[in-house]
Amino acid sequence: MLIATAGHVDHGKTSLIRALTGVNTDRLDEEKRRGLSIELGFAFKDIDGNSSIGFIDVPGHSRFMNTMISGITGIDLAMLIVAADDGPMPQTLEHLQILRLLGVKDFLVIISKIDLVDEKRVEEVFGQIWSLFPDVQICKISTKADDGIAVLKDILVAKAVAYRKRKVRGHFRMYIDRTFTKKGSGLVVTGTALSGNINIGDELFLHTVSGNRLRKTSVKVRDIHAQGNPASSGSAGQRCALNIVGSISVDNVARGDFLCADADALPALRLDSRFELSEAAPRKLKHLGRVKLYIGSRRIGARAYLLSGKEDSGRNKDVSEQRVQFILDIGVIASSGDRFLIREESEKSILGGGVVIDPVAPQRGRANAERARQLDALEKSNAENALENLLFENDEIVSLRRQQRIWNITNSDIQEILRAQPFGSDNIVRLPRKADELVVSRTQWNYYKFRLKHVLTDWHSANSENDLIAIDKLQALLGDRVPLLIFSDILAACIRNSQIVQSSNQVRLSSHKPKLTQQAQNDWSRLDALMKNRLPLRSEIEKELGFDTKQTEALTRTKLKTGKLFEIGEKRLALPSTLRTLADQIVQLPNRDAFTVIDAKKAFDLGRNQTIEVLEFFDALGFSVRNGNTRSVANADVIDMKLGGSIPD
Repeated sequence: MLIATAGHVDHGKTSLIRALTGVNTDRLDEEKRRGLSIELGFAFKDIDGNSSIGFIDVPGHSRFMNTMISGITGIDLAMLIVAADDGPMPQTLEHLQILRLLGVKDFLVIISKIDLVDEKRVEEVFGQIWSLFPDVQICKISTKADDGIAVLKDILVAKAVAYRKRKVRGHFRMYIDRTFTKKGSGLVVTGTALSGNINIGDELFLHTVSGNRLRKTSVKVRDIHAQGNPASSGSAGQRCALNIVGSISVDNVARGDFLCADADALPALRLDSRFELSEAAPRKLKHLGRVKLYIGSRRIGARAYLLSGKEDSGRNKDVSEQRVQFILDIGVIASSGDRFLIREESEKSILGGGVVIDPVAPQRGRANAERARQLDALEKSNAENALENLLFENDEIVSLRRQQRIWNITNSDIQEILRAQPFGSDNIVRLPRKADELVVSRTQWNYYKFRLKHVLTDWHSANSENDLIAIDKLQALLGDRVPLLIFSDILAACIRNSQIVQSSNQVRLSSHKPKLTQQAQNDWSRLDALMKNRLPLRSEIEKELGFDTKQTEALTRTKLKTGKLFEIGEKRLALPSTLRTLADQIVQLPNRDAFTVIDAKKAFDLGRNQTIEVLEFFDALGFSVRNGNTRSVANADVIDMKLGGSIPD
């Protein structure tokens, strides 16, 4: 359990932690000399061997507000310290705003230094706090007189024992808030583990700022301290000190740098977020206005793109909460649910805070209705609920890799989610990709198949003389009715189920039969009669039947594609029945295993050139194989397979 102490300067935060733990968190000489905290201070108290409390003493002076903000991220309980002699101060209220904006829900208010005032003053301060912060638990203490400390310890121990540990899921992530070197060990970095587990020997990726860019370096974990004690591992919610080694220099690692176990984690430059305006903010957010964003221990310049209520947000006094895309100057490794604060660019005042919804937010279409529905889904409490909403409410095609990045979950995490209800193979369709996997609901999948077949049916109706349509033309006709992202998958599924037939790069409905006009039927009948037992050239057909080239092409194109007609060489045509007869004559040759062109010429009763063209066609078909000057029958069944069945008129 992690507790942060916050409050006005010199209200007794450090002395209270010392009274609770015996540790002086003012570790810098300047802090001890001046009697105020400049850097974050840490102390730990073991409870029962299984539980411990980590205390983070954050500086109270306004000049050290940046340090204070970085220290609060990831805490479970806040102790707001108010000195009895001063009472609540402006900085006390500012700290309270920060804690609330960062999502802290569990509070204790400590009235300190009660030994310096009378009981009437203590009750007066008690009333001031109660008016600002109703229903909060308030403790009265004096560290000098050791008054109330035992009661406070009992309260904290009870909270720590009852504290439910965070569910450990996802890749290990930690913002660095302090760095130092240890003799004999090297670089040590500290921070609060935001998610996941870390073990000695694990590989991590250190993201440091170099100029205006992030640099990623692989490091190994040599040693771990968790909650102030030597440990073999650390986990989400714990204060961790990690001794890391790699191609790094201590001079190049600083507060705000980031450690992550995900090798594929990419820095985000756009964060779609839910922003809440502070009650004490001097102004509203301005569309595309410059601000400072505090996330983890990082402070970043950013612009605010107002996603909702853009026209009213800057004017309407009632607008206190809205969706905003923050466009960052430098990328961060963020996750859905991460909290942040927003200050004016001058950093004089806090404007508000919020929570990240989508850390890989798009630039295009960011304010349209479809994107708003996506953000509605992603604002659900966890990855399971968001995925259910995206699939079954929004009917979206979901990239699992993108969901893993949004929620910082591992591949095993996402697979576990998909095995549970309401997912499962009956309700979803999974489509593997090279470095990803797409998922769509079974209902939406079937709807896309219906749309494809419906458009193909309409095309057949409007083009009754044609049998096949080019695949790219079909896709163009569908438009966004079947997303291009899964068009090939939908088409392949229809082909596997024999609902659609494919020939080369063209398709048709399996139930479709082309209907020729009466004139086309008459022309085909004349052509069919002409070609009985003949292998005419196209020019011969046109001359004998009086067709022009365009008419011949239109009449034969579909027949060639459907196997009712075959092309021998470049210009000669043949009916399947004629070719089957010629193949049968080869099979009946006594020397079928070593026949020559002359043998085939005599059997066919054709000229030499025609015979060679037919034999080369049979070779390409796989019926025969050439061995020097002779050929042999390789596979007689090919004739039945490839010439045996044409689609009847």
